[in-house]
Amino acid sequence: MLKISVFPVRSGSAQTIGIRTNRYDAIIPTVMKSIGQSRWNPLEKIWQIPYSKSSWSQLRLGFKNCDIVILKSDPISVKDTTESSFSEEAREAILQMESQLILQRYSPNTISSYLSAFRYYFRTSKNAKPQESSIEEIKEWLRNEIIKNAWSESYQNTMINVLKFYFEKIRKEKRAFWEVKPRKRTKLPGTLSTVEVQKLLNASFNLKHRCILSLIYACGLRIGEVVNLRRPDIDMDQQKVFVKAGKGKKDRMIYLPDKCKLMLLEYLNVYRPEYWFFEGQDGGRYSVRSIQQVFHKGLAKAKIDCYATVHTLRHSYATHLLEAGVDLRQIQQALGHNSIKTTEIYTHISDVSRFRKMSPIDSLELRNFDR
Repeated sequence: MLKISVFPVRSGSAQTIGIRTNRYDAIIPTVMKSIGQSRWNPLEKIWQIPYSKSSWSQLRLGFKNCDIVILKSDPISVKDTTESSFSEEAREAILQMESQLILQRYSPNTISSYLSAFRYYFRTSKNAKPQESSIEEIKEWLRNEIIKNAWSESYQNTMINVLKFYFEKIRKEKRAFWEVKPRKRTKLPGTLSTVEVQKLLNASFNLKHRCILSLIYACGLRIGEVVNLRRPDIDMDQQKVFVKAGKGKKDRMIYLPDKCKLMLLEYLNVYRPEYWFFEGQDGGRYSVRSIQQVFHKGLAKAKIDCYATVHTLRHSYATHLLEAGVDLRQIQQALGHNSIKTTEIYTHISDVSRFRKMSPIDSLELRNFDR
């Protein structure tokens, strides 16, 4: 049986719930990603979720057929995450880092991630005076840590970006090329077929739930963008959706299709939201976690057996537009991508669909087996 060990974990100034399992199971990432604000900690090799009743209830529901053990602390990793053991110079560097991140208006999630990685550097490098360390010394530490901990490419990039930020923004060093960055790999985004999207949307008998999922797919929105929509952001007359300060703090305008418009008008007539376009049961903004739950329940109800997240609807939107012949530049603008290269990843998926019925084996004459 899958054994789930849970224990309190402090992440910076916030208390979280840590989750460690006795073995890998395909259900683990599915359950964890359905819990709002969950994250994988690559250093401790544990999952972390908010320290709240709702997160705990979701965890118990997701692992109801597993053996859940509650512990006072993580029996494997008991690393000191406080700054009490750091030198005065290290503590000063952390404060400078936090101040600069706030001044440059980085998101709270990025600030938390950067500071956590920076503290890890001081815990493991034993560098008492960061102001005197050289780039070569830090590169050597990076190489050793990558080999020892088998870091993922994404975490390796995060750590490099943190240390580059310190050198270039805090110490005011010249920008330098760090050859320890991993080679980029081409990772194709997962998508749903049009038939699967139709099944998913038809599986929801709740008008609000269907409107949320339909709007994400119809306009290629990120989950954070849809919960931040205000009533004035959707102009029914001009059929436009205004996305304010999306990823990268970029505003953009997206076309609202007729079918989605009619659905949203019905929603407004029934629910009558006051400020946020989608409000929770107790008022206020609809939560990301609730949308994730709605999506995964919809997948199960529609009997769509695939690993997907809410973001898969955005990928599907881009892929289906490309397959329908929409210009790549227009898709780039709708998605809010800075570079056309980011959008070009969808051409790989559409190429597979385009040549789905073409293979050289079809021209061969193969004999039938005698039975």
